[in-house]
Amino acid sequence: MAQFITLLFKYPQALVDKIGMYRTVTLALYGIVFCSLGAGIIGWLPYSFATQLVAVLTSIFLALGLNLILAKLWRVHANHESAVITALILFFLFIPQTDFFDNWPLYAAVTLAILSKYLLAPKGQHILNPVAAGAVLVVVGVWLTNLTTGSTYNTDIFSWWVSNPTLFWPIVILGSLVVMKVRKWTPVWWFLGVSLMVFLVEEYLFFGDSFNAFNSTELFLFSWPALFLAFFMLTEPFTMPPTKRTQALYGALVAFLMHTTLFVDLFPMTPELALVIGNLAVQPFRLKQKLVLKLISKREIAEDIFEFVFTKPAGFKFKPGQYLEWMLPHKADGRGERRYFTIASSPTEDVVRLALKVMENGSTYKKQLMELESGATVVCSQLAGDFLLPEDTSEKLGFIAGGIGVTPFSSHLKYMFDNNLEYKTSLLYCVNTASELAYKEDFTEYQSQISLELIPVIAKEEVSGSAESGFVTIDMLKRRVPDYADRHWYLSGPPGMVNAYDALLRKAGVKKITKDFFPGLA
Repeated sequence: MAQFITLLFKYPQALVDKIGMYRTVTLALYGIVFCSLGAGIIGWLPYSFATQLVAVLTSIFLALGLNLILAKLWRVHANHESAVITALILFFLFIPQTDFFDNWPLYAAVTLAILSKYLLAPKGQHILNPVAAGAVLVVVGVWLTNLTTGSTYNTDIFSWWVSNPTLFWPIVILGSLVVMKVRKWTPVWWFLGVSLMVFLVEEYLFFGDSFNAFNSTELFLFSWPALFLAFFMLTEPFTMPPTKRTQALYGALVAFLMHTTLFVDLFPMTPELALVIGNLAVQPFRLKQKLVLKLISKREIAEDIFEFVFTKPAGFKFKPGQYLEWMLPHKADGRGERRYFTIASSPTEDVVRLALKVMENGSTYKKQLMELESGATVVCSQLAGDFLLPEDTSEKLGFIAGGIGVTPFSSHLKYMFDNNLEYKTSLLYCVNTASELAYKEDFTEYQSQISLELIPVIAKEEVSGSAESGFVTIDMLKRRVPDYADRHWYLSGPPGMVNAYDALLRKAGVKKITKDFFPGLA
């Protein structure tokens, strides 16, 4: 069963790993729009093709135009794909109207959502999900109008019409691709699990003896907004807390707020309001500022592997093994202007180091990075990652690094060295040739102070000394790390290598394995 699931996800995962995050989300939403337009033509949805088309195109053009104006006013780079994503999601929240002007709540929400990206972003970081913020602000505006003028305009404005059986499979399939891309299954599963549980409890309390669990589950899956919110809004990276533990709590909290009736006598709880409250609740865990890093130097530290050293912004804190989203405006390929890279430096250092492999036929991003001169800046955000050292320093560790996958171990080991931590660690560093071993001198130095054994594993040339040839095998583990089954193993490198060694370790009886996040090709 496990092998079947692995194969089922293998090819879709490889597909999205070749596409940028924003492009993946945009294409997924366009796919659902295409399905909804087609359903409107054949009568599977009550909203005609023309009505939908006018609403979605107007929303997109409004979002793009406003985003361009605000970016120029703020003198920042305009992320047009982000604006399109905002417009597309809001299009699915407000029922499209035949009369153009009856769509004013949709256009108001788009306007407020785009404005929130600039006005509700202290130090360049979003506080709230822009879509949820836009929708909530429209409802609050109507409520205040009713309160001050005595009018009775309907405040139940956003019906989430995307939650329709006709669009169930497009949402599930395309939404799953989005979650595969951002690797955020933990909050999604927690959100959906808690959502269904609370929904069924509320249904039981409402219907009593006539409650039917099957019918209620069917209603939840096919006609409730939980799936769309989970796939396309909960996973929004800028408002996501950094670790799986906090992400699970975040998903569970939003799910509970969204489905409980505990607050019904105080105020109407809507999906968008639940998400806004969730955003505020996890704000203390998130990166508080957008980071502007100035390049100090760059150098080749191994064959085709370059290290970039940047200034460390005041107040920037992270844990060894975590990663950042690095934004570099340029004429980008299909993978966009943003990439995720692990921080190669330790929190104990006064600089931020980035190391990556650069080939002649590499991406436009890496080419632009190589052209940066000293003093140039890169903008970073979205600090995250669970590839962290265990709190118990007496725990024995095993590291397997594949190529440039050594960067989180560079951070780990430097942190151990600077703090004289007692982890007993074996590092199996897998490369094709010895010339590709980055940070070898640093690791050798660390061995003089901490309990570290460096074991180079060279695949394509003869070896000498402490190095091993070929690939990691169970026999190699038995010879070089006899207590391997008692260790906590960490794997970092290309997905194929990580998955292969994960299977190898499990077959060898290893119980504790942590795999690094890999968001796609750079």
